[in-house]
Amino acid sequence: MIRGIHKIIIFFFFSIAFLGCHSADMFVSCFKSVEAGGESVTFYLGRKNPNSTSLNNKLLVLLQGSERESVTSRFLWGAKATELGFDMLFIEKFAYFDSVRYEKTNCRERRLRDIYMAINYVKNEVYKNNLKEIVIYAENEGAELAPEIACEDNLVKRMIIIGNGGLTYEEKLKILFEKEKSQGYRGIFASNGINTMDSLINLLEVIKLNPCNNKYFLGHTYQYWNSYINYDNDKYYAKLNIPVLDIMGEKDSRIPCESVKYLMEKYGDRKNYTFRIIQGVNQDLADSKGKSQYEKVLKEFIYPWIEKTGKN
Repeated sequence: MIRGIHKIIIFFFFSIAFLGCHSADMFVSCFKSVEAGGESVTFYLGRKNPNSTSLNNKLLVLLQGSERESVTSRFLWGAKATELGFDMLFIEKFAYFDSVRYEKTNCRERRLRDIYMAINYVKNEVYKNNLKEIVIYAENEGAELAPEIACEDNLVKRMIIIGNGGLTYEEKLKILFEKEKSQGYRGIFASNGINTMDSLINLLEVIKLNPCNNKYFLGHTYQYWNSYINYDNDKYYAKLNIPVLDIMGEKDSRIPCESVKYLMEKYGDRKNYTFRIIQGVNQDLADSKGKSQYEKVLKEFIYPWIEKTGKN
């Protein structure tokens, strides 16, 4: 039970180059929930001007991926978003700084709960129900949850997905395993003792029956995997009529691009969906030489899409 939320003043300040020519500034205020049992969730609101009267009516919510790290690492990107006319909401994962507490609680249900809590607080208490639009920008694990959030909140008017798709994690893992075997390299499965499809299937069945937080697979607990293995976000994609941009690196080793191809085949004729599989880049949008193509993707795909859909 949440007892209250405290605002921590003051602010972080960022000023960076914007596409090589403009300056992008962002002031960030911090909010922390106070919950029964001593738990808390931290989230940050970034905007171009620190004055409370300068709040926009457009909010971009960033949902990070599966890494155990602070969302503050995304602040620099947020500074660019403020230049496009958005305020930014960054939501920390619960107890990311405490490995023991993090592993005990990290799962889809906890993540969704914290996201909804932060979004609803900001909508109701900070913007006083004056928000006109929420845009979700979500990366891999965050992108797994974004379609459900968009279906549940009618203020979500647009959604940008980076590195995910419409297959379940069980289907994704099986595709990744087949790729590893067919391409003949020692990858994540062989390194974890998974050498046959039967051994992978058997392990997934164990995880389904025993969602504990003291056994691990591919860096996450059985509890974590249990919450995602059969989670079907495709049923939410089917309901969405808002503009959606889904971008995937062709060489992504964590989420197979077949997951986006599945959505392309199923929803490619719907005008609200835009799919882009970027050739020759991995999950971090880096090419074979390790050079990030993120700025190029922003400039060529994301910014034009934001501008185009914002006029609709």
